[in-house]
Amino acid sequence: MADLTSRIKELIDQRVALETRLQNEKEELSDAQTRFYDQSYSQLQRQLAALFKDAGEDQQRITVMLEMLRILENRLVYLQNFVVDANSETTMLALLVTRFIDRVAAGKSSVLTTLESTYYRAVAALYAGDIARARQGFTAACESEESDEANDIKYKSYVILGHLSHEERDYAKAKQLHDKSLRYTHNNNVTAQALALKALNSYALHEYDDALHLFQESLGLFDADQPFFNSYFYRNALLFCGAICFDRKDYELAEALYRRVVENVDQNSYDNFDALSHLGRIHYSQGHYEEAAATLRKAVEAHRFSENEYVVDTWFLIARALLKRNDTAGARQYLEKIAATDIRYGKKPQAAELLQRIA
Repeated sequence: MADLTSRIKELIDQRVALETRLQNEKEELSDAQTRFYDQSYSQLQRQLAALFKDAGEDQQRITVMLEMLRILENRLVYLQNFVVDANSETTMLALLVTRFIDRVAAGKSSVLTTLESTYYRAVAALYAGDIARARQGFTAACESEESDEANDIKYKSYVILGHLSHEERDYAKAKQLHDKSLRYTHNNNVTAQALALKALNSYALHEYDDALHLFQESLGLFDADQPFFNSYFYRNALLFCGAICFDRKDYELAEALYRRVVENVDQNSYDNFDALSHLGRIHYSQGHYEEAAATLRKAVEAHRFSENEYVVDTWFLIARALLKRNDTAGARQYLEKIAATDIRYGKKPQAAELLQRIA
């Protein structure tokens, strides 16, 4: 029995160390880092499930199941950015933890408060793919008069409800929910995250002045040297600020924002491609054609995703920049790629006309 208790403590320590490491990540997680965290959490869950079966004492079973709950939440909040793709494995785990919560509640145990039980049931429902039940649970958590200072339950509940409304394209409701989450933020990085989420809904509503103000406010609060810094939301704030400034032809500010993205992302990520391609477009708009072609080429060379219309459009802009430099051979290379691609692209006829002209 003592060995089992010791093993449980060891797994708890591993979970705490993993959570602390994830909370203090300063940069965008690479694919390899994301896989590491995901696999580490999955391994902890499997080990805890095995210990749950072997546990003979109620206290041990309760301790193990509480860790399972915390892992579900850790993955949701810190790794998945409040987004869950339910599958058979997550559904089974959700069922297991829901039964545990029901059993604890029926026994009037003080292990979980009423608010915690409500919240964790909603988290489990999310992992089970039961959106209606999840929304009901998170709404009940938000409406609870019970204090949650230790666990920030109401903040996370409002954020998740806002995300669900955003997914349903009810951006006005999502914005209201994310605004309410600001009442429960406990440090600058969490406040910055909430502001960025609210700004995203303003952007979706085409309220660009408000979106820009909120994104800039959030960028002023994000601090990579403090706990709870979220590189995903920080990066999104930079990209959306850059997009608004770019569309308004405020190229100086847009360039500064996109350069910050390049400095803070995985060089093989789509965000890096997006930032570099915008920098190239800025250079082109300013008549700096050599710099535009070089930056756009760097963007497509770093790109590791399937071809899409934006990539093809970047090829076209490279060709046009090269033609401005009288490099017809270089331009022909990209125009031929456009002609050969199966991607639907509205400017294909223009690209074909240019190709004929320089043939």
